[in-house]
Amino acid sequence: MKFTDYCREKAGWMFCFLGQMLLVIGMGKIFRINTSYIVSVVFLECFILLLMWAFDFRKKYKFYQDMLQKLDELDKKYLITEMIEKPGFLEGDILCDALYETDRSMNEKVSGQERAVREFKDYVEMWIHEIKLPISAVSLMNHNEEMDFRSYRQQLDKISQLVEQILYYVRADTPQKDYLMKRCCLEEIINEVLLEHKDVLITGKFTIQKKDTGVFVVSDAKWIKFMLGQLIHNSVKYKRGASGYLGFQAVEEDGSVTLIVEDHGIGVPASDVRRVFEKSFTGENGRKTAASTGMGLYICRKMCGKLGHEIWMEAAEGEWTKVMIRFGKDGYYLE
Repeated sequence: MKFTDYCREKAGWMFCFLGQMLLVIGMGKIFRINTSYIVSVVFLECFILLLMWAFDFRKKYKFYQDMLQKLDELDKKYLITEMIEKPGFLEGDILCDALYETDRSMNEKVSGQERAVREFKDYVEMWIHEIKLPISAVSLMNHNEEMDFRSYRQQLDKISQLVEQILYYVRADTPQKDYLMKRCCLEEIINEVLLEHKDVLITGKFTIQKKDTGVFVVSDAKWIKFMLGQLIHNSVKYKRGASGYLGFQAVEEDGSVTLIVEDHGIGVPASDVRRVFEKSFTGENGRKTAASTGMGLYICRKMCGKLGHEIWMEAAEGEWTKVMIRFGKDGYYLE
């Protein structure tokens, strides 16, 4: 900060002051006031004004020079608000408050990005450990030259499901680039998903029931198929007994359609029902029965939010689990 720059900023005030002094001198002449008295008043006002500007310049000069010097010495420039003191004048206080809010916002953004990277890293590590199991099983089958084609296809289906899960996890952050909203038939989507996962369902001796599923909803068929695939794999993973049950029912209401996906597996403890859609939450079932990333239902909830749907769960431990997805029936999304 240079004194010439400071004077240039005060140029408007200087012209106003000169105009005021000329007005004082003119009024003094009109009213025939003693010239020496007028000169004394003008001199005194000039001295006081210059003294005020000098004091103001010194205070601002000290603050801005100190701030620029510390800013130049810092590697992490955004820490400048931690290094400077309150200046004690209005413009400086406003600047410090603005810098503080900018710094706080940037720190929150950086912390959020670091947390997201850390969570993704943890998820990838869990995902790698889980996908190694079916890969090892397939490798062992090939090594022993004992080919059980049903088990072989089951392991390949699990690998495909895990790869699809991480792919959709990455896509979930920018779904607007990867979805197309249109009217689609739930019956057709359910049939396609069941056909894709027929091997694990046959191996698990699942009984499939559908009721009133021939309705149309407004959504993205590809994302619905992914979500239903996650629910099917959960039903297979947490099956109870030698055989399983999987039911699909659509309930129409005035402005929506609710798809209910029900299984008669080990259920979910009441303490876990509200948390099953949280990121990386595995709950008691995930710790007891099988390795789990805890990401499938989280991705489902995230995508339902992006697509304008609702998803929730009801369960009775040791008896059944129901996952409900509510779709809108109107054409808002089509527009």
